[in-house]
Amino acid sequence: MIVTLAGHVDHGKTSIVRTLTGVDTDRLAEEKRRGLTIDLGFAYADIHGQRVGFVDVPGHHRFIHNMVAGVAGRQFALLVVAADDGVMPQSREHLQILRLLGLQRGLVALNKVDRVDDDRVTEVRRQVRDLGSGTFLEDAPIIDLSCESGTGFDGLRAHLADAATRTPDREQDAPFRLAIDRAFTIRGSGVVVTGTVTSGSAAVGDRLVLASTGAAARVRGLHVQDESASRATTGDRAAINLAGVAVDEVGRGDWLLDPDVRDPQTGFAARLSVVDDFPRPVRHNAAVHVYHATSHAHGRLLLLDSARVPPGGEALVDVLCDTPLHVKVGDRVVLRDQDLERTLGGGRVVDLGVPRTRRRGEGRRTRLSGLDSGDPAGSLVHLAVVEPVDGTVFARDWNARVASVDALATDQGLEQIDGHWLAPALIATARQQVETALSAHHQAHPDSDGMTLEALAGRDPTRRLVLAQLVERGTVRVGNGLYADAAHRATLPDDVSRLFGSVEQMLDSIQPPSLGDLAKRLKRPFTPFEQDMRALPAFGLAVRISPTRYYLPGRLLELANTAINLDSAGPFTVRQFRDATGVGRNVVIEVLEHFDAKGFTRRQGDTRTVVATPSAVAA
Repeated sequence: MIVTLAGHVDHGKTSIVRTLTGVDTDRLAEEKRRGLTIDLGFAYADIHGQRVGFVDVPGHHRFIHNMVAGVAGRQFALLVVAADDGVMPQSREHLQILRLLGLQRGLVALNKVDRVDDDRVTEVRRQVRDLGSGTFLEDAPIIDLSCESGTGFDGLRAHLADAATRTPDREQDAPFRLAIDRAFTIRGSGVVVTGTVTSGSAAVGDRLVLASTGAAARVRGLHVQDESASRATTGDRAAINLAGVAVDEVGRGDWLLDPDVRDPQTGFAARLSVVDDFPRPVRHNAAVHVYHATSHAHGRLLLLDSARVPPGGEALVDVLCDTPLHVKVGDRVVLRDQDLERTLGGGRVVDLGVPRTRRRGEGRRTRLSGLDSGDPAGSLVHLAVVEPVDGTVFARDWNARVASVDALATDQGLEQIDGHWLAPALIATARQQVETALSAHHQAHPDSDGMTLEALAGRDPTRRLVLAQLVERGTVRVGNGLYADAAHRATLPDDVSRLFGSVEQMLDSIQPPSLGDLAKRLKRPFTPFEQDMRALPAFGLAVRISPTRYYLPGRLLELANTAINLDSAGPFTVRQFRDATGVGRNVVIEVLEHFDAKGFTRRQGDTRTVVATPSAVAA
């Protein structure tokens, strides 16, 4: 279990850790000189058989950014209040931050009780109860302590050990994420990063990436709670020895990640909660400091539903940052007002990315309202009712495995098309729209061989996916870029029928004549004849393999089968194909280049291999 100590400056957090562990967490020379904590301090102890880690955070308001970096959602809070001072500004602000970051367990240490009388202790206890009212510390134990005399430490140790046995179950299946708070080198080992594992697990030998650069890193060794380990999992404080990166490539604010989930974001939507004592309503476009785990960015707060949010109020907002953050849906952020230099509020990330247009449009509001619950199953269904959901993108946004998202979607009765999940009703509507459009087109234009993709589906992603599914199932056919009902046959215009009748016999050969020869035989002017011949491929009557030559589809398939027979003995040359078909060299080259263009064959130097089925060559 990891314990975060929070509270006002000089209320004794560092002294409590030293009494519990024997470690002075003020390691910096400036901390020693000034007698106050500036940066994060870490210490560990075995307490009644339980391994407990302590994070000592700065209490001074100037170092709030360091305080936030030391807090993670699964930690246990130890709020320290000095009996002589009582509740102070950072007592209140630290508790607000703990709440905003989602901590749910903790207790209060009423320190320095040896310096005051019993009446003062009673008064400060009342202050602490008032402070904790309505928070996760409302009914938490308040333990009287004295670091000088040792008063209360036996009780504190008992409470911590009991809490350690009740640590919530740890999530194992999610991709690994660790928020880095320190990076340094150890002679003989190399680069070591430390931080709290926010999800998943990592083991020696795993390959991860740095979020800031995408640089690959391999796990060479692990320490968990300051002890050698083979694996670090959710909630652990871990020190990870990395291979493949230099110490100047990584630092506080970076993340160590599963490669599949790296996705830097400069904007996201969040459910904002404004703290009760913020001195003014929060306005649109407010300048804020954005704190996410150990990361920090400057940003702007964009309101969605109103011109302002009152103290104690909540709202869905967009947050735009000047530098990327590595947020995921469900993560917690803290926002501090840049002008007032105090905590404004914070909240839970509900969606990634901020659209440049129609940010406040009805479609966006509908999307966010369905994501606001934070439930992945409900959110997936909500999105799949209105738009296709890319399973890989959803998994990355929610820091989940693709297989887990697929299982979740299946359980919710969604259907998958080309890696996208859609509600059955959405598919049915799109299918009806496609079928109706095709039917109307065929009735209005019986001589047409079909509709273009743009005319039939436009830019609608649902229609495009459903159309591809209908083609795969054989309900709709596609040829020459035109889509048609599989049962539809275009009515052949009289002029096209007469033209085909005049050339069919001459084209019925494995070496049909060129357009010029056909025009001469028919005594037709070449230019208008060449234009008329272009109608034959539109009706599937002939295939234009080059600017000057047409083939009947059946004859091309004969040649394709010859290529398949040659390919069975290995790659073949132009000469071998010419000898096997009896076709002249110039025509053979036209045919083989047509095969290459259709993806039926692949040329490698002077040889070719068959790489696909022959059906495409006659389309």
